[in-house]
Amino acid sequence: MIKRWEELTRDEIGALDKDKSIVALPLSATEQHGAHLPVGTDAIILSTLIDKIIEGEKFEKGNLIFAPQFLIGKSNEHMCFPGTLTFKAKTYYSMIYDIAGAIAHHGFKKLVLFNSHGGNTDMANLISRDLRIDFGLQVFVFDWWFTDFWADGLKGLKESGMYGVFHACELETSLMLAARPDLVYMDKAVDEDPADCFKGDKYVTVFGPVNAGWKTNDVTKSGVIGAPTFATAEKGKKLFDYACKKLINIFSEIADINY
Repeated sequence: MIKRWEELTRDEIGALDKDKSIVALPLSATEQHGAHLPVGTDAIILSTLIDKIIEGEKFEKGNLIFAPQFLIGKSNEHMCFPGTLTFKAKTYYSMIYDIAGAIAHHGFKKLVLFNSHGGNTDMANLISRDLRIDFGLQVFVFDWWFTDFWADGLKGLKESGMYGVFHACELETSLMLAARPDLVYMDKAVDEDPADCFKGDKYVTVFGPVNAGWKTNDVTKSGVIGAPTFATAEKGKKLFDYACKKLINIFSEIADINY
């Protein structure tokens, strides 16, 4: 079974076999995405993906329950641009901690922090161990920005260069063109590589291995890091299809892991 938590009754939740259930807590953001995308881009993409999984996929390993999505995350790096909403790190930590505690209280044993915003990544990794220690939960962090999750899906589709997929980019804009084309203004899309000090064959780059503490306007003038002009709705549809199938495989593997 694949369901949204908020669409189940109390008795349905109570009756679930907790040994065969995974709760995924969706973490997204409300923040600037250049002039061509809405500030809810991360949240819209993640919600659309969840809808597509529920509508089109089957989970043979038990129950996959998507908890209510956090529409605001840790996005203070984008506060230099209008429209961004953010929690401070301590506030965001406390919110995730409290919700995870409630999920554990109801008997669930496996939690996936299901993240679509790069600014949330460090928090998700940090808190995962605390949730394991404090609540006994088995906690898994799924992050699509600082892993190779999209790599196979982008093969044969990605036309932009080294920095083409990062923020408000070819990937995100394609997904938005497939999900909500009415909210995308391609006539305002601009391509921008990161500032020279953060790119090239160096140690300190936007990809590491040495990371810098930066705010967005240190890295980009437009608010875009990437190449949205290469985006198409066709690419977005193929990327959603790819993501749905791969995520079911990921959740199935998590179902088999016990520690």
